[in-house]
Amino acid sequence: MNPKIDALLGSVLHRLEADGRPIPHNIWQNALSKTLQSCIPPLHHSPWMEWEYGTWVGAFAGYDELGRQLGEANVVPEWRASPLKDNWRSFKGGGIRQGHPYNVDAMHEMVHCWDDLLLDAATLRTLYCQHFKRDSTQRLAAKDLYIMTSVAVSLSSFLLRRGDRPTADGALPRQVAAAFKVIGGMYAASNRMLSQAHPMLMDSELDVEAFMQYLEDESLLLSPEMRACAGPVKMIRQMLGALVDPTDSPPKNGFTYLGDDIERAFAYGVLCVRIDLMVLLYWRSLGHYLAPLLQDSDTPTKLRAALLDEVELGMEDTLSLQAFNILIKHILGLFESYEPEQGFLSSLPAFDEQSCVDIGSISANCHQLERAMRVFACQQQTALNQVLQRQTPALSVHTWSPAPGSSFLNALLAMDSRMTDRRYS
Repeated sequence: MNPKIDALLGSVLHRLEADGRPIPHNIWQNALSKTLQSCIPPLHHSPWMEWEYGTWVGAFAGYDELGRQLGEANVVPEWRASPLKDNWRSFKGGGIRQGHPYNVDAMHEMVHCWDDLLLDAATLRTLYCQHFKRDSTQRLAAKDLYIMTSVAVSLSSFLLRRGDRPTADGALPRQVAAAFKVIGGMYAASNRMLSQAHPMLMDSELDVEAFMQYLEDESLLLSPEMRACAGPVKMIRQMLGALVDPTDSPPKNGFTYLGDDIERAFAYGVLCVRIDLMVLLYWRSLGHYLAPLLQDSDTPTKLRAALLDEVELGMEDTLSLQAFNILIKHILGLFESYEPEQGFLSSLPAFDEQSCVDIGSISANCHQLERAMRVFACQQQTALNQVLQRQTPALSVHTWSPAPGSSFLNALLAMDSRMTDRRYS
């Protein structure tokens, strides 16, 4: 959808109180919302959802069996949110959340599912240690937390998108929705660390106190509109412990709603992790190659603005491509094999390579990167189709990949004819 139209619909359908609480729709807003949602498929219907949006944002607008959306008040795009007539209160605890509104009804739902959620989290840890050959008697690390929480937030997408027996939107088990929201908070934190190439992801085990402080420092317990996460610190620590700390008798009986599909769901979540890692590297590598265009007086104004507006390129931060390369290789080292990623990694610039300033070299390097992503996308989409038991339109190494960085690069070609390379168009 055109960003301007998206913003316009958001301004009409996503109204907030002064303190950030969403205002339930009136009669005509409700009618407009239902019409739009019936005409425009949700993000999780896209054949390329895992590439274009990821399983976190891609499933935000999905509904559980109680009629609550997975993203609650944080649904993206904003006009897809359907605010409920929930009760809100001011957060009484300390820290950055103090005095900000939290959703009482959403919190009650989490409490209802809490014991089962802890069992699911501990079972996820058991599965993870078995599949990744991690020592189950030791505290796990931040990189392990990133993979486990990614798997947890992917479970809803798996149920919605599997080709055999897909779960209808509006029928997601309340427990999987609760996992998406509760464990999803820790996913948001570890994913933020990944986007910063944070050194905590290189540690051999998680420093719980440092992680808790990170939540505060990065304002991860507040939404951009200053709504508070409802979970008390005690519950956050309890869930974190279930995921990373060893137990005397590791459970295996969680995720009852998955039935015999638990291994498939886990495999799907791991595939999504692998896609996310390469999508991140693709963005950052594009940023590395395209950065000299900002200093080039011949760069069109529109292109210059596009480079600065796209935060995924990292144009305005000081993190080097080398930092991301080292970190992601470190995470991939947890996998028994990562052959598909090796081909993509071999296309990246050498650590000591400076950004090229010649437009021909910039163009050639970007196209080389795109070719590598096309190959990776073809391989991983085949694997996704197998685990989901569904068919999607065939991908080809001769067409643009479904990764968002590919769409961005394709759009750049229309802004600067110097970037055109007819061999790869």
